[in-house]
Amino acid sequence: MIVDIKNCDINNDYFHFSNRKNVDSILNNGLRPSVGTASKLVGDASNVSVSKGGKGIIGIINSFIYKFSRELKTSEIPEEYRKYFLEISDFELSNSISRDVACKAMARKLKDEVYFRVQLDEDEIAKAQIGGLTGYDVSLPMGIDKSKVDIITDSNETVLSAYDVARFVYERAKNIDVIRNMHEDFFYMFEMREQDNSLDSKDGDER
Repeated sequence: MIVDIKNCDINNDYFHFSNRKNVDSILNNGLRPSVGTASKLVGDASNVSVSKGGKGIIGIINSFIYKFSRELKTSEIPEEYRKYFLEISDFELSNSISRDVACKAMARKLKDEVYFRVQLDEDEIAKAQIGGLTGYDVSLPMGIDKSKVDIITDSNETVLSAYDVARFVYERAKNIDVIRNMHEDFFYMFEMREQDNSLDSKDGDER
């Protein structure tokens, strides 16, 4: 049901993120294949998306920042994501999205989400589709029973936001150059000078 982040195997465990509003449903019913807004952005079919280890968490967050700041225009931001782009006032424009704006939006989004640890057996892993440049992006065609899904907490059993989980991973990977070089947007998100003041003053109503 719950798991302390310090008891997770940050190299080999599988992780799934979802909006806080879905927590009760997931804990009561498990994970079911679907095509959410995130999946539509990257062209995924109906599945349960999980990331393997900290590298998978880094990779998926980095890919979202890259998608917004390198590939999408302001007018192409999905409706569900627009509330996180507080620096943008007109979503009808076809302007490029700066990396700073994309990073701030992703950080706000992560604060509105949580991470689950997903325990998979060999048969489920064998049926998975492995994607992404690193092989840590995993798509499962089947549902996952609730008994295999644990929401991630701190040592006091307080549920952590996905941002907190990502920061936990960041702290353990920030001095590993090979990971930095592959996922520079992820690290930039945490190291933007103005980020903390901007987020603290603006994201209170987004949770």
